[in-house]
Amino acid sequence: MAYLKSNDLFDKLNPETLYERVPRPIIIADHLLTPDNIGALIRLADNMGANEVCFLGKEEEHRLGKIRRAAASSRDNIRWYFSEENDLRKIVSKNKNIVAIETADNARCIYDTQLPEDVAFIVGSESHGLSEEMLAQCDMVVYIPVPGPTRSLNVSHAAAVALFEWQRQMRNKECRIMNTECRMKTSSASLHSAFSIHHSELKYKHIFFDLDRTLWDFDAAAEVAFERIYDKYDLKSLGIPSAHEFHEVYHPLNERLWELYREDKITKADLNRTRFLKPLEHYGIHDIELADHLSEDYVYWSPRIVRLVPGTMELLDYLKPKYHLHLITNGFQEVQHTKLSGSGLEPYFETLTVSEEVGVKKPNAEIFFYALRKAQATAEESLVIGDEMAVDIDGARAAGIDQAFFNPSGIEVEGERTFEVKRLVELIGIL
Repeated sequence: MAYLKSNDLFDKLNPETLYERVPRPIIIADHLLTPDNIGALIRLADNMGANEVCFLGKEEEHRLGKIRRAAASSRDNIRWYFSEENDLRKIVSKNKNIVAIETADNARCIYDTQLPEDVAFIVGSESHGLSEEMLAQCDMVVYIPVPGPTRSLNVSHAAAVALFEWQRQMRNKECRIMNTECRMKTSSASLHSAFSIHHSELKYKHIFFDLDRTLWDFDAAAEVAFERIYDKYDLKSLGIPSAHEFHEVYHPLNERLWELYREDKITKADLNRTRFLKPLEHYGIHDIELADHLSEDYVYWSPRIVRLVPGTMELLDYLKPKYHLHLITNGFQEVQHTKLSGSGLEPYFETLTVSEEVGVKKPNAEIFFYALRKAQATAEESLVIGDEMAVDIDGARAAGIDQAFFNPSGIEVEGERTFEVKRLVELIGIL
């Protein structure tokens, strides 16, 4: 019987082309105990084309022989090393998103989570998993649902599941992009087939999305960020009962400050400091330095905790082959760019317009005119989708652009709009 050699098959499939588009992942393991698991992770990293493997803990000479035997030839193919460093950001560049594989309270099912392109996966030890200290340094925590009675995977198996799920998502994204490029190159005759729509048949050619609370689940990400800063600065010892309550106090104060910022009555620096100073003062804490630290950590964490509004990927997958997609958002440039790069949203959009670059904020019509010029679009062929009537919808209407009001709560809101939807996927029926 003849057997197909894996090398022959993979040479034909050319799987390494994945890394022409996305950075290579890295693997971090926290104080593994057994040489077999260490060796298995080295082999896994080699086979997945990872950049390197870092084992947290002290290198022990008596284990190295067993590790090398377990890793086999992979020990010479990939960089692997031990480190006693506890600060993950001294190991991982700031561009990489650190994703923990752990059954923690804030973990999300890996199959329901959009994994970032530039990723470092971290797994815990065989006996204790990942410590709270390590989890607090991670941008995302995912778990792998296990239907069997043991409910626990071997550490190298868990890493393999995560890496292959990451690869699957990246491959799917690559296929979507390739399919879109193919459609763009297809002749006008084939565009009239049953599986595609010619742009001339559509009223709209350009779709402009708001980001926060329209595609990006801002509040869900903020809740997790508050849990992290609450634990890091031990705010319970200062008399703040819980991260959730602190966020409940913070939220209306922050909304009011953003109104003032949109009206140019306060600066970015004022906003960043005051939005934490006021909630602290609610609990009788007047500590400017602490407020600054909380703000810095919040700005770092909140865009790295990926939470998307339900239906986001389904809608974008549908729209991308048919329309030119753009983003127009208030906020800070570095924060919004971080959200896009880490969430997998970036490839869908041709342009990003941030209020900070324009010098005016929504609902000022000038930011919409700026976005149209940047996208080389006209108002007549464009549609704006957003969740705030006074900011997104009124602003777009003032610029002469049709609007779709995303109103997930379903509450009655006064004002004119072209369309209104409660769920993002309802836009598929309109578009």
